[in-house]
Amino acid sequence: MDRRSFLQTGLCATAAATLCPFTASALAEYKKYEKHIPIGLELYSLRDVINHDTFPKYLKWVAETGFEFVEFAGYHGYGASELRKMLDDVGLKASSTHIGFDQIKGDNLKASADFAAEVGFSFLIVPGGLEHRIRESEDSNKKCAEEMSACAEEAGKYNMFVGFHGHSGDYQNINGTDKSAWVTFFNNCDERVIAQVDVGWCDHANTHGQKLTPSETLRALPGRGRILHIKSNNTEVHGCVVGDSDDHVDWKSVFEAAHEVAGTEFFCVEQEQWKKTSCDSARECIENLKKMGW
Repeated sequence: MDRRSFLQTGLCATAAATLCPFTASALAEYKKYEKHIPIGLELYSLRDVINHDTFPKYLKWVAETGFEFVEFAGYHGYGASELRKMLDDVGLKASSTHIGFDQIKGDNLKASADFAAEVGFSFLIVPGGLEHRIRESEDSNKKCAEEMSACAEEAGKYNMFVGFHGHSGDYQNINGTDKSAWVTFFNNCDERVIAQVDVGWCDHANTHGQKLTPSETLRALPGRGRILHIKSNNTEVHGCVVGDSDDHVDWKSVFEAAHEVAGTEFFCVEQEQWKKTSCDSARECIENLKKMGW
């Protein structure tokens, strides 16, 4: 099931230490940060097991596994008050939702904002779908940013924030230029628009010609990365999870940027492919992250 359809319905062995982004020295360096950034799960990660009937069961599993919050990707037929009660019952919070661009425009925005407020979150994030517009030309990029900025201004009336979640193409350059479509888009946007960097997709873009690494992407937009998607990148290893010895991401630089520049408030794990089951992979992600000191 693709995302659009879903919205609508010792860490490493010593021998591998040089390959692993979470070496002992990296951990010691990372622990210099005193601010605790909570770890949550993007529920799209469990799309193979979650439906209306199983939703309460898996919210409980998310909490018991050690995640502190969830980011929604569809509500599976539940109302806002029902979702709030289910979260409260298992001790979870919600940070945000992935939502279609049309749902933060015009009359739809109030309904989306009212729903979010009742559940208890304030970030409405558009999960991709703008690549062709922000990469087509500088003019198209600017017009798209103006639309998002208008949404941000209106959302502010409801104490809400809107944002955009990037996939690989969103981090490439605007056609015929050497300008990052992602950075240009957010420089054109109202500063309240959230830049939700997906580390895995950003790193994928970097290994396929995009100049900016994930950490450089975060540093290019100070204070804009309030929710950071934690995802591994290794296109050769199906189901590679965060912290695997074959995970290509330079996590030390990413976490430094998140703490020092990006203003990150939430680390949100998203796993799109799995070695075993989605639950096993999500559990492995948080176990690896906990070994870093969370």
